[in-house]
Amino acid sequence: MKLKTMHCKLKTDRPLKKFQTSYLRGYILNKFNKCGHKELHHHSGNGFIYSYPKIQYKIMGGNAYLIGIDEGTNILGSMVLDIDKLELNHELYDVVDGYISVKSEDFGACDDLKKYRFVSPWVALNEKNYLDYKKLNENGRKEKLEKILIGNLLSMSKYLNYTVDKRIEANILEYDEIPVKYKGTKFIGFFGKFEVNFNIPNLLGIGGKVSKGFGSVSSL
Repeated sequence: MKLKTMHCKLKTDRPLKKFQTSYLRGYILNKFNKCGHKELHHHSGNGFIYSYPKIQYKIMGGNAYLIGIDEGTNILGSMVLDIDKLELNHELYDVVDGYISVKSEDFGACDDLKKYRFVSPWVALNEKNYLDYKKLNENGRKEKLEKILIGNLLSMSKYLNYTVDKRIEANILEYDEIPVKYKGTKFIGFFGKFEVNFNIPNLLGIGGKVSKGFGSVSSL
């Protein structure tokens, strides 16, 4: 299927740092909170909304990136021209340049294996399956991560209203564990490369904490 995406790059007068991603998200939420878009923060009057984030926040190469998906593109498009500064953890940054790109991209199962790499840590494990993971040998860990990767893509597809019509095959080509700290909580993330018979648009996130910039993938 075709997936509508919007990439918005914001270049500031000083380079941003990756750990500021949560502050970037918080600033955008606070600035546009009155708009009432649940896609911005994934909460409603009844509590947390479990879905795939239609707006994602990332910091890469010192720049801020806002990614809109499907209806998230319209919401992001209505806001982005009003962002002329960023206040991140009491530090003020002026937005001096940037661009907006809207595309219709391939998404979903395909016949050929596509290669990708993680450009931000992939949060594959929760507390329970981390304990299971640590008990496995190297081959067992690789197989477990491949199953989790497939599960991430199936879950992502469900929330994007895409029905997977063939068996997904995934192969972790290489990976490294990396300690990650987010809002005082420590956990394990993964960098690495993988191949899968699935089209994933550039910079979309998979796994946990996607809206906070984790699990972003780039095509090789």
